[in-house]
Amino acid sequence: MRFVFCFVSVLAVALCHGAAHGQDGALFDELAPLYPDSDLSGQARPFRSDTPRGVVAGVHALITGLPPNAEVSWRVGCNGEIINDARVFRLIDVPVEQNTGLDSRTEAWKDKKNPHVIRRAPFRVFEVLEPIQSPVAANEAGVLALRIEVPIAADAEPEERRYALLFKEANSNGRLNWKLTVHPVTVPPMSSKSPGYTNWFSTSNIAKRHDLEPWSEPFWKMLGAYADLMARGRQNTFLIGWRNFALIDDKGKVSFDEGRFRRYMKLFLDRGFTRLEGGHLAHRHKGDWGSPRLDTVLGRTNVSSEAGKAEIAALLAEVRKALDKSGLTGGVTYLQHLTDEPTDKNAETYKMLAADVRRHMPGVKIFEATMSQALTGAVDHWCPQVQKYQEHREFFEGRKKSGEAVWVYTCLVPGGPWLNRLLDQERLRPVYIGWSLVKYDLDGFLHWGLNHYRKDMDPFNQSVIVHGEGPANNFLPAGDTHVVYPGKGGPWSGQRFEAHRIGMEDAELLAMLKARDAKAAETIIAKVFRAYDDYEQDVSAYRAAKRELLAALSSPDKP
Repeated sequence: MRFVFCFVSVLAVALCHGAAHGQDGALFDELAPLYPDSDLSGQARPFRSDTPRGVVAGVHALITGLPPNAEVSWRVGCNGEIINDARVFRLIDVPVEQNTGLDSRTEAWKDKKNPHVIRRAPFRVFEVLEPIQSPVAANEAGVLALRIEVPIAADAEPEERRYALLFKEANSNGRLNWKLTVHPVTVPPMSSKSPGYTNWFSTSNIAKRHDLEPWSEPFWKMLGAYADLMARGRQNTFLIGWRNFALIDDKGKVSFDEGRFRRYMKLFLDRGFTRLEGGHLAHRHKGDWGSPRLDTVLGRTNVSSEAGKAEIAALLAEVRKALDKSGLTGGVTYLQHLTDEPTDKNAETYKMLAADVRRHMPGVKIFEATMSQALTGAVDHWCPQVQKYQEHREFFEGRKKSGEAVWVYTCLVPGGPWLNRLLDQERLRPVYIGWSLVKYDLDGFLHWGLNHYRKDMDPFNQSVIVHGEGPANNFLPAGDTHVVYPGKGGPWSGQRFEAHRIGMEDAELLAMLKARDAKAAETIIAKVFRAYDDYEQDVSAYRAAKRELLAALSSPDKP
């Protein structure tokens, strides 16, 4: 392994010799929660980390004791020369107004304290990644948090890179050191073999939050920016909401915008997405969880009625025609949702609808977020919540043996110690979701909230939001509605989204090792992830397991 001496200069205050009194700075692991009042004293200096190839490597810096709103300049370089492909982000803190509940929602739901949180609410935590150019201003408290990331090429030389973060503000100078070991292991690009990963997104929120006319050329450009960010996060599955492409008149006639639909598909497929999620065809009657009735998504007609059946048939005929014209390759999979979270109450109606869908689209795979075992025979791709998969693993393993696929999902449930990706939870939890897919041989992960901010909700200043029109204590937990943010000029990533990306990268590496040496992969996984409610919370423990994974993959292949 060769040694490369580099520097990343992020010009701020003096942090070593000659630093102004009270000014300090340190580097932090990108998976460690970081707060405006984080303690810098215990941080390792220099900071050391490891990375595979084919990814971006990141580190976070926190500078304190700056003059209020001080202007900070920076540049990024290596061996005395500017690095043009490195990126620097300002980390923006967001509020956590209530803690996640012990089982779901927030603690207000059942008035039970949840001890499995990173901090007691209310508090603020750094979350948003704002792309910046030099210079940048500290906040009013004289605090500046930054993310520095460098791309590691798929064919990069295995080496130890020694970066120096040089800081300057006014006449002060300083230096922070980052030693990064690049291992001879490459994360493969997304492909049809990658585990499935979908975040449902709102096209209307993309238009509203960026003040764009839906489906105008500026909107299409912005949608592409969101697709780019999703692909960066290794999301490879995208939802198709039928109200974006189909209308029904008062006589029940369905019209379909095939041109828009095919352009929409192409936008995502051109970015490497390999799975299409046909949107839900129906929903619960009047939102009633106890009703056996399902209504069509366009005309709100009973799916069991002649009008409802005709609507479904007309829509699916248009979809099938457009898919046939698009000539999807063998590496692309089309999945079809029928209704979100079907239950035992509407299972019989769901089965009838599934039979109709299969009649109109022979061979289609039906994909659903559900825990209802009564849907056996109607669902091809199961997607239970993580705690329900763990509770009923024997059933879902049986579905896999029958040739069906099994994904998992989270939402406002589960809370407590369970893996989820909420703002008051360890950033390791979304990482371990990727590890769980390999441990349990699961096909993917689903979450409803990429950018589903509610009306009048400012996600930079509000993270907990009332859930519908239910009781006053019914809240969505902090960050459940979103993992990206509507930034100036485009979407901005969030730390939880980046953590999930790292977990999906890890899943690729773990799958590689499992194919070579299943016992070795099992041993490494067990060191940090044992079940959805049993895992290591210490970032250093995760990093040690990751180094062991990289080392195992760096050794010669077994015969």
